[in-house]
Amino acid sequence: MLPAMKALHQVGLNGRVPVPSEKRFPIRNRMEELSAVVVVGPCRRRAQRVVDALCGQTAINRMEVIVVDLAEASIPSLETPKQVSVKYIRRPDLDLWSKARCVGLREASAPIVTFTEDHCFPERDWAAALMEAHRQPWAAVGYAFTNANPRTYWSRASMVNDYGFWLHPAAPGPMTLMPGNNISYKRDVLLQYGDQLETLLTPDFNLQQIFLREGKPMCIEPAARSAHQNFDQLLPLMHANYAYARLLAARRVSAQGWTGGRRLFQAILTPIVAPILGSLRLLKSLRGREELIPPVLAGLPVYFITHAWSAIGEALGYVFGEGTSERDLNRWEIEFERGE
Repeated sequence: MLPAMKALHQVGLNGRVPVPSEKRFPIRNRMEELSAVVVVGPCRRRAQRVVDALCGQTAINRMEVIVVDLAEASIPSLETPKQVSVKYIRRPDLDLWSKARCVGLREASAPIVTFTEDHCFPERDWAAALMEAHRQPWAAVGYAFTNANPRTYWSRASMVNDYGFWLHPAAPGPMTLMPGNNISYKRDVLLQYGDQLETLLTPDFNLQQIFLREGKPMCIEPAARSAHQNFDQLLPLMHANYAYARLLAARRVSAQGWTGGRRLFQAILTPIVAPILGSLRLLKSLRGREELIPPVLAGLPVYFITHAWSAIGEALGYVFGEGTSERDLNRWEIEFERGE
């Protein structure tokens, strides 16, 4: 059992485990409804913006903010208001995002745990909307997304590529295809998976596939909106999607126990089918969201090219495993500066 998840398994739902280099602010005598986890790295300007957005929620008196900071110890901590319930965890020793997410989960005390990237900025009513949605028996609730840096064609196309299915206005209600990285879960549902979580949470797709098989319902809440900051160049977008797809494939094989024959079949089929099937699904998702047809059509060439390249990464993941894909994904997700 991995050390982080072993500790999680030992302490149970309401336990706490000391974390190295941790700074805690006083917590008021109340029960939080939602724990917002963000993993940050060396890109401090955008990380501070996310922390400010989380601390500025209209429902901040019913939530806690958990910052897992992977930046070098010599880099100053981000600023957080003292009147807000914040757990600030310095972990420069962690080199993988999946481990950092699990550290955040382990420290969460609320029944709802939300994850947000350090380049995704929640609107002020985002947390309140998630709390309301989670009053229903959803295992996972996803967000609707707007574009935080829409000035260039490449950033708009990147937005379509990564979050086209959930672009504002997003379709409400039950979903089988959910966003990854930026999503909320019921904490007790997550903890059911024990020491598997470190691989199931990154990428979230494999965990969500288990939810589907086990009949755990998921939905999108359109009122929970967050602005995503996108790549404004094609090559970083392609590299990030390639790393994500290879990691997803390797961990999908592990999570589902695929045979060698199934892995080879999927590796051959994916580069042929995935870009076409993905494009058709994206277009189908526009039903009832006709105002999104022009930007999606404009971004479709980038979507197709990027998904064709990521399909190759996915195929390699099925056959050869994850390789360096998680460390590569770390670089593109938390270390690479994005367009303003």
